[in-house]
Amino acid sequence: MKEEIIKTKKSKLLLQVYHNYVQYHKDLKSFSDRKELTAWKSQLNSKSAYLKDGKLILSKLDYNTDILNCDLIILNDFNSESEIKALKQVQYFTLVGKVKFEIFQLKKVDNQIELHLLYDYYEIGEPKRENFKLCNLEMNTSIEIKINGKLDHSLSSGQERTYKEHCYIFHLIGETDEFELVREPFKGSIKQIPKPSKKVDLMRKLY
Repeated sequence: MKEEIIKTKKSKLLLQVYHNYVQYHKDLKSFSDRKELTAWKSQLNSKSAYLKDGKLILSKLDYNTDILNCDLIILNDFNSESEIKALKQVQYFTLVGKVKFEIFQLKKVDNQIELHLLYDYYEIGEPKRENFKLCNLEMNTSIEIKINGKLDHSLSSGQERTYKEHCYIFHLIGETDEFELVREPFKGSIKQIPKPSKKVDLMRKLY
């Protein structure tokens, strides 16, 4: 396993995001029936990058030159290995204007990063939510956001109504200008999922 060290001119903010997606049908509408599916693990085996001794350790496969000019690096990890999502484990963003991330919008205002809801029917379903500011992201403060919805399929498809429950934990873990690129096999790390300091509950009763 060979390493390569890269230093950038400016430090990059590091945002860890944990994702927990549950999709179910009417047989699991009762919260007690899906309680185990929606519960956060205490820790997970992460394959995304991780911060160690002031350096971000990441797979060389997750590296690209966007790292040189970005302001923010997002590390994505999933609560369950069975969750399938077309989402890169490491993403690079330049915080100019409004930046879309999943069903959210990131916006830099002065020295703060604001997190806004960016409602998407195809991601969440009904009922519709109005877009609004959820919170500011603060260093070493973990924020949990929960949202749910339902999707009605066309009669011709013959599919059942689908229910979705999405839960996220946002955790601004630090900043760095030093990166260690590790060739495969990249072992990743064990990450402890933090207990949220704040919660934003957007759950609605679904019929």
